[in-house]
Amino acid sequence: MLDAVPISPISQLDALFDRICIKLQLSATAYGLAANRYGSVSEWLNDEKSPLARYKPRIYPQGSLNLGTTAKPFGKAEYDLDFVCEFAIEFEDRPNPLSLLDWIEQKLSEHEVYKQMLERMNRCIRLTYANDFHLDILPACPNPSAGLFGKTCVLVPDARLEDWKHSNPLGLADWFRFKAAEAFKNFSRGSIKPLPEQVAYEDLATLQKIVQMMKRNRDVRLEHLEEKERPISIVLTTLAARLYDGQPSPTLALIQVLDALIDEIEASGTKRLVIINPTNENEDLSERWESRPELYQIFVDWVYDFRSELGSIVEIRGLDKIEAKLKEMFGETLAKDAIAEFAKSINVPRENGTLAVEKGTGLLVPATVAHSTTVKSNTFHGRE
Repeated sequence: MLDAVPISPISQLDALFDRICIKLQLSATAYGLAANRYGSVSEWLNDEKSPLARYKPRIYPQGSLNLGTTAKPFGKAEYDLDFVCEFAIEFEDRPNPLSLLDWIEQKLSEHEVYKQMLERMNRCIRLTYANDFHLDILPACPNPSAGLFGKTCVLVPDARLEDWKHSNPLGLADWFRFKAAEAFKNFSRGSIKPLPEQVAYEDLATLQKIVQMMKRNRDVRLEHLEEKERPISIVLTTLAARLYDGQPSPTLALIQVLDALIDEIEASGTKRLVIINPTNENEDLSERWESRPELYQIFVDWVYDFRSELGSIVEIRGLDKIEAKLKEMFGETLAKDAIAEFAKSINVPRENGTLAVEKGTGLLVPATVAHSTTVKSNTFHGRE
């Protein structure tokens, strides 16, 4: 609370980043709607009259929905939500990889509503709910032979290659959650304590916020590119989880992750980074960089630019100037709403005369702090 601690430039940015991340998430209503819809799809695929029923297909979320890192897409209304449809097929009896896509497409095309919404993609079948979200269904079959993490490893079809690809969405999600919790716990054992007013990580862990901000900045700064040319979310998520050291401040954590990433980029020299699924050594999450090196360069340039932007905003003073920079980094509406909510949160102490600026530091502090000047009710941090 304001009457207990000063508001430093970093904790102010943390408060703004928290608000941005919360707005990037699926609302409780939207999440419930998504859960209801994928539940309905699962029931349809499991219909006892369906030829698929004998394979006991089950649908479970993967990617941002399972990781808690959903980020509202920039410039469009729909969220892209990813699900796996895993068939209980013995590894030795697995069919042609394209058969799984055929099975799901055929079954969905028999539904009066779904047949109007479906689209076949390279590795999934997409259902588009206008103005809500895309529901991408990735067919899979178990791959228990995949070493240490074989229990959750799967094979997924690749239509272009007409072959199987290795994956492990459940294992990766478990690893991500472990990294989020374990790194935070280990960091907290040290001499640095979490910042005041830190959002409980059970609600939204710092690592999740880092991923959300990386994805949002990518979408804003690389809006001119096609989605398939931008760094893919699973690569950003895996890198952030691997490099995150537990710092509870979203601002400092994001800086730390990007600095560590830049160190890895520079250490790799002319070779690209290879991002392997930590729970399936056979899956190269960054494989598209191999055939398209220009996409790796786009990723590298974006990392340096994002780190530069963070360095700039940390030095900026005054909400008007911070808002302008946030608009460049995360989009106009998101930045404007975050600033408005933050200003409102300290409006009461400003109006009742309990908000002050500490001389020499410029920190916002309670008016009872010595050597501070009370903030007038009609100004705040340079904003008229």
